[in-house]
Amino acid sequence: MPVISNRVQCLVTGEQTLRFVNLCRNNGIELRHLIRKENAIQMEIDAKNFKKLRPLVRKTHVKIHILDRQGPAFFFYRHRRRWWFLIGAAVCTGIIYVMSLFIWQIDIDGNSKYTDELILQALAQMNVKTGCQKSEIDLPRIEEELRIMYNEITWVSASITGTKLQIELREGDLKISGSSGGDQTGNVKRVENQEDSPKTQNGESETDLPANLVTAEDALITNLVVRRGTAAVRYGDEVKKGDVLIEGKVYIYNEDETLKKVDYLTADGDIEGRYQQNYEKNYQREHVVRDYDGKSWKTYGFEIGDKNFQLPSWQNFFGQNSDGDLTEIWFWKKKFRLTPTFYLPFSLLYTEYVPYKNVMEDYTDEELKQIAEKELQKYLHELEKKGVQIISNSVTISLDAGGGHAKGVLTLNGPIGKEVPIRSQQMAWNTGEF
Repeated sequence: MPVISNRVQCLVTGEQTLRFVNLCRNNGIELRHLIRKENAIQMEIDAKNFKKLRPLVRKTHVKIHILDRQGPAFFFYRHRRRWWFLIGAAVCTGIIYVMSLFIWQIDIDGNSKYTDELILQALAQMNVKTGCQKSEIDLPRIEEELRIMYNEITWVSASITGTKLQIELREGDLKISGSSGGDQTGNVKRVENQEDSPKTQNGESETDLPANLVTAEDALITNLVVRRGTAAVRYGDEVKKGDVLIEGKVYIYNEDETLKKVDYLTADGDIEGRYQQNYEKNYQREHVVRDYDGKSWKTYGFEIGDKNFQLPSWQNFFGQNSDGDLTEIWFWKKKFRLTPTFYLPFSLLYTEYVPYKNVMEDYTDEELKQIAEKELQKYLHELEKKGVQIISNSVTISLDAGGGHAKGVLTLNGPIGKEVPIRSQQMAWNTGEF
């Protein structure tokens, strides 16, 4: 840590300036930042060594001109009559130091399913909130408790910088399962969320229980990759909704090709099929819009810690809006800080109230077409994100006095399998226990 010293910058003039510098060196007096000038030398010296120069000045007959004085001692001396300023600076420094011992801001990043309010409530149960002392916060405990309280949080990091508590988390990591093989048409990889798998009483997930892979649509098989289980269909077969695609069992035979036993497992594989899906949506022409015909008003306030103070407003005394009007509330909060991570417990509050009425209007034909087309494209985009290929689209949009109608058939190619657990009765019957 650098030491703050009292320094004197001066100019030495005379015919024996070089002798003066040599005498200073021989007497152990440190001179810094020497600059040679015409018949003079500019230098810097500590204030405690400045008085030691007097005998050397008499011996060499040089003159010393003080150019500048720097350091705490000179600062306090110049402001010796402004004692109130020094006291105020000391008090302000003390207040800032005390405030640095507390948390005044909590930031949460990486959450999507769990809202900030939900995470803040969980932290409050651990006595972690704005205004608490940093020394009382147990960061490892926060990380562990959040993972326990919310199953879909797979990773949590808690850190303190300045007066800010930073919570970074990750929800439900998705694992892409690999494929062991495939045909020329390619494979669609299945996305599994292992953290979301429900657990059974013995600790195993439901996906580890015996299950068949059945079709969710009437389809034509276009791709078949089996990873676990026994295939019940082939490439090019036509299947009906509910048909078994991959059996959740493996047949084990003796050397004489007689059945020895059947092992049950969770069927797994990539199966794609071509199928048709009906699409139909209706849109009303009449809809509600907000008419902002009233005069808005504003209120101001400030916040200290967790206490809010609202300044009085004339609208609070004379009424805000007319009968039947509704109000939108726009809120803005400005939190003060000294640095990007050193927040203060002071905030400015601004609230604007905008009155409005709900009125009924009709969509034009062009607006109805745009809405229906936008909804259709959004739906198709969601299908593509799931790995579904759009083969053909026969959806048409029609209009009448009541509104718009989007109706048609989509021909799709994509994953069609879903897991269906095998009942214990079925397993008992196949093993010959009944």
